[in-house]
Amino acid sequence: MRKILEFPPINENDLEKVKKIIDIIADNLDRDCSKELDELRSLTGKLHSVEEFAEYWGWTDLDSLARISLTPEPPSVSDLDRTELETIIGIIRESLISGEDNKGKYYEELLHKSMCIPDVMSYIMSGQSVETIADSMLLAKNNVILL
Repeated sequence: MRKILEFPPINENDLEKVKKIIDIIADNLDRDCSKELDELRSLTGKLHSVEEFAEYWGWTDLDSLARISLTPEPPSVSDLDRTELETIIGIIRESLISGEDNKGKYYEELLHKSMCIPDVMSYIMSGQSVETIADSMLLAKNNVILL
C-alpha cells in the first residue's frame, strides 16, 4: 500500500490527557468548555465541539473516543486503484471485529473523501464479498455528480 494510505500512528503519550479532557467536557456540558476544547485542539490538531462528547458512553468507550480524537484526519486520494480499495475495505471490516474504532473511522472517512460516496459503511456492511463491494463503490464513484 502506498505511504499516503498507511494508517498514521497516534501519540500514545497524549492518550491519558485526551481522556481526562473528554471526561471533563462530558461532565460539564452546561458550562463553557472552550478552555478544554482549545487544549484538546492543541493535542489532536482538530477542532472539536462539546456535542461530540455528550453521553459518549452510549455509543463508545472513553479509550476508543480518545483514540479517534487523536487520529489525524485522513487525506483525499482521488486515484485509489482497485487493489487499494479492496485492501481498505478489508481493513475497515477487520477493525469492526478487532475494536480498532479509530482505524475503521479513519479509513471510512478516507474512502468518503476520496470517492465522494455518501454512507460508505452501507457498502461495507452489505454482507457482500470485498470484490463485489469494490465493484459497487467504483460504479457509484463514477456516477457521482459534483456540483
